[in-house]
Amino acid sequence: MASAERDGVRYFNCCICDEFFEGWGNNPDPVKNTLGEYFDEDDECCNNCNSMVVMPARMKVMGL
Repeated sequence: MASAERDGVRYFNCCICDEFFEGWGNNPDPVKNTLGEYFDEDDECCNNCNSMVVMPARMKVMGL
């Protein structure tokens, strides 16, 4: 996972939208990258992508 530090705060790069975020990331599973492959286990997504992309994908897998 790509990260950068600014003013003592570490920012991480979201594996889905490629935006930087701070704090804790989220597991992007079951979302796949643009090549149709699952993300690496150390990749994390931002809260927005977790809410708008990952959670709906998980509900779809569960049949909801």
